[in-house]
Amino acid sequence: MTRLLLVATLLGALLAAPPAAAAQPRGGGGDDAERAFVESLRGRDPAGAERYVALRDAREQAIAELRRVEAQYAAAGSELRPVFLSPLKAARRTYAARSLAVLDFLDAHDRQALAEHQEAIGRINALLETRGQARARLEKLLKDE
Repeated sequence: MTRLLLVATLLGALLAAPPAAAAQPRGGGGDDAERAFVESLRGRDPAGAERYVALRDAREQAIAELRRVEAQYAAAGSELRPVFLSPLKAARRTYAARSLAVLDFLDAHDRQALAEHQEAIGRINALLETRGQARARLEKLLKDE
């Protein structure tokens, strides 16, 4: 009975423990490169920028939750670790799913940018071809005279 009370007390203390300071999501959206990316995206696709920010924030929350659960798991003794295994696995799955959502967004964004660049390259190549033809006609005029 005393051992059960001790286990219940420890379990309650671990569950009520605040997350570590390092587990808190970053404030303000990260580093300068990411802020520049978001601002650039806002200029071209405001809805896409909001979607990216929401996905990024959800991933950061998942990271914070994973760190919190990992800390609880690490702090638990070997007898209590099985209690934290299921929440740990769930936190890992959530982190993975949210990280994949961010990667999917970035892949779609990059594929769209790639298609736009390829289209621009096609237009430039057509202009070069047109100018090349004009150059050939002009050079022929010079030779004929």
